Amino acid sequence: MSIAGELNIKMSYTNNQNCRQISSQIESTRPLQASKLFTGKSITQTLTTIPLLFNICSKAQTVTALRAIESATQSPPSKQTESTREALITLENLREQTLRVAMDWPSAINEQAENQLLSHVSLGINQLMQSLEPSNTLTYKSKASNSINNKMHNKAQWESFSKTLSQSIFGSSAQYWLENIFQNEQLAHGELESWADKQQTQTARFIHWLNQKEWKHAGKSTIEHIPSINDNDLLNELIKQDQTFTSQPSWNSQCYELSWYSRKHNCQQCTENKKNNNGIYNRMTARLKEIADLIIRLDSFFIDEIDIDTTTSAVTGIAHSEAARGRLTHYVEVEDDTINKLVILAPTEWNFHPNGIAANSLNNLDANSTTELRQQAELLIHAIDPCVGYKLNIEML
Repeated sequence: MSIAGELNIKMSYTNNQNCRQISSQIESTRPLQASKLFTGKSITQTLTTIPLLFNICSKAQTVTALRAIESATQSPPSKQTESTREALITLENLREQTLRVAMDWPSAINEQAENQLLSHVSLGINQLMQSLEPSNTLTYKSKASNSINNKMHNKAQWESFSKTLSQSIFGSSAQYWLENIFQNEQLAHGELESWADKQQTQTARFIHWLNQKEWKHAGKSTIEHIPSINDNDLLNELIKQDQTFTSQPSWNSQCYELSWYSRKHNCQQCTENKKNNNGIYNRMTARLKEIADLIIRLDSFFIDEIDIDTTTSAVTGIAHSEAARGRLTHYVEVEDDTINKLVILAPTEWNFHPNGIAANSLNNLDANSTTELRQQAELLIHAIDPCVGYKLNIEML
């Protein structure tokens, strides 16, 4: 187990002529008290330690901490700095979503993962991140580089990277794929299936394979996406309940989903039957759209040199970032360059709450064997959270 901890997911499976039933339990060993380590530390110490402690989504964690600290000290960054930070988070999101597709989907269709693609994603995104000078951008009171030569280099680097990535995933540019598969943010009738049937990429072959499964819409849940919460109300919960709230968050005694998929649920209607819109198949197709959307967002930043908009909380000391796992929140209290309090509310705790979206969806899988159940469960878990560490144990009753 890494310092990041993991989720222990236990599933009990009953399958006989009289009954087919699944029951799931989720326990967490994630370091939910880690934020207390920063009490009494300087701002510099805190920002140096955060990416080491949270190495999976380190850019999102660091940016969110910076935003909270800058809010608490009334030291707003420049628009260009914030845009560059947002580009770093977007690159991180693209890496996590793409690696999940490149590592998990091939095994489902009995193919080997394409090592060249995995290397391209890992090394290419790391190089792009370094080109944005994170050592300068991800510092307190930082200033983003304004070098024309640097921008030209970044543009050429991104164009080369994104062209290869798009061809590997979509068999075309991300823009072309989106325009043909979606109309007004909704799937065009039959277009995704037609694209998948051509089987030109591993991702297309996976969608084609999944579309043949009777259980493709398994894992549906009635748990809703999180509503808009006023940051003043959120702050009251963070201060009043602290670890009780951050370890198993709920709102008005109700569990909600707060994943990357929550950012898309208003526009993502993958079937005409809306009750099927959060099962395995729809989350997988939404993941492809997420990858395409992230590429296009970075096209605007690198090629068109358009700043990425960010939203600042009106509440002092609170900051949010849209990480690969979902919306990440930090709250900080600072006095004389010293952290008096840091509270981290991570999306994983919303989604893997014992009664949350993951447990509920796992209970609604539809398998004929433990082997099939494990395959469905693994697809679903990483469809909810692309970078969570977990152990899955299935017991046949």
